[in-house]
Amino acid sequence: MEYYSQCLFYALDTWASPKAGYIKFGRSTHWCIPHVLHEDRQGVTTHFAPSSDLKQPWYSLKGFKGKVYVGDKDVLNREPMTLACMFIGTVFLLVLGGVWAIKRIIRNIYDTSRKR
Repeated sequence: MEYYSQCLFYALDTWASPKAGYIKFGRSTHWCIPHVLHEDRQGVTTHFAPSSDLKQPWYSLKGFKGKVYVGDKDVLNREPMTLACMFIGTVFLLVLGGVWAIKRIIRNIYDTSRKR
């Protein structure tokens, strides 16, 4: 099933769900910043990725139409990250993680107010 999201939001949503598990980072196969994956308690790795190639790699920052994939077929193709890419990726992860947290808080407040 396809829907609109991005790898970080998918991994954080899954991690914060009853599935819990772990968040994993690997170098994106599209550009030098991290790709975020989720590993559940049974060791199954899933990740959100585009269904087709994005026109530009930075489109992944705002979200895209994609789907959840089981496993990581690109694990052997992921090259090491340079320090510059680690720094840039960390900044993106912090900013987007903050956006995710704000969206989740608002969603929880809205859902709670609807149940009353």
